[in-house]
Amino acid sequence: MLEVGASAGLVLFPDRYRYQYNGGPILAGPASAPDAPILPCAVTGPAPLPSELPTISWRAGIDLNPLDSTNDDDVAWLHALIWPEQEFRRQRLRAALEIAREDPPRLVAGDLNQRLAEVVAEAPAEAAVVVLHSAVLAYLAPPERRKFAQTVRELGVNWLSNEGTQVLPQPGDGTEGIDADHVRGRFVLRHNGRPVALTGPHGQSLDWL
Repeated sequence: MLEVGASAGLVLFPDRYRYQYNGGPILAGPASAPDAPILPCAVTGPAPLPSELPTISWRAGIDLNPLDSTNDDDVAWLHALIWPEQEFRRQRLRAALEIAREDPPRLVAGDLNQRLAEVVAEAPAEAAVVVLHSAVLAYLAPPERRKFAQTVRELGVNWLSNEGTQVLPQPGDGTEGIDADHVRGRFVLRHNGRPVALTGPHGQSLDWL
């Protein structure tokens, strides 16, 4: 699992958190701590919801300025990014930071276009490599977005992108199933360039296309 725009790498622990879809049973895995944050998600449509959490054999991130979950200044900055009234997000952040501190992921400083192939090559040969990003490519100029899309396709990895509707579309990507009037501030989740869902910016909703 490789995240570009990883910040402190908190997204790199999907096997350690707990999940709840449409208020149903809580989904946890062998590596989920009893006090791990519960991430609720409202789902519409025939989404292929998981029955178990993935096994992550290797995790890494790339960021221009990686944050350190064990550094007090970096942690204070992450807390400062949360709106004052959203205490539930602050509690979730604290719990996620505790998980990251126990097993800090490998975070590589650098430009995603310059370091991507290099870091992917570090993954175990037998692993199914997943490259993911959320709300990251909007900060790149369109030529740099195209370069990234070309590189990740050439690497032959699994590619999950979660970006605004106008951020990623390139020739051949298509926007089938996306009604612009229906998006209303949500992101588009794509698998290998193909749109599969509309998502809430913080994972709070998933509307399968």
